[in-house]
Amino acid sequence: MTEIIYLGRLDTKILEAEFGKLGTDELIVTGERIEHIKKRHPEDYELFEVYGSLAAIKPDIILKDEKNENTVFLIKRLDNTNLNVVARVILERENSDLKNSVMTFYRIRSRNLLKLMEKNKILYKSE
Repeated sequence: MTEIIYLGRLDTKILEAEFGKLGTDELIVTGERIEHIKKRHPEDYELFEVYGSLAAIKPDIILKDEKNENTVFLIKRLDNTNLNVVARVILERENSDLKNSVMTFYRIRSRNLLKLMEKNKILYKSE
């Protein structure tokens, strides 16, 4: 059985305006994805443990990933860095057993965030 960790509930209004009705507002991360973050972004894993849920549930910026279907960048700004939670959203018409899930997590420099914002649709930005 796959380990599943519940991170919280997404505010679906912004996401549903872009993607249509979501199957759920729940956001999870699997053990396999945690291992991915530990392996591919080891210097960021501690930040994920502390801020991963906050970054995903209360992001400062939400971008639609133009390269991957039904995927968003949930970005949280901190004083000295930005955190990027990449999540796959599950639409109502998909398998009802699936949950919105974290694909990966990493820090992103301000200049790279600006590039990401230029190349992808901004769904939400706090002021």
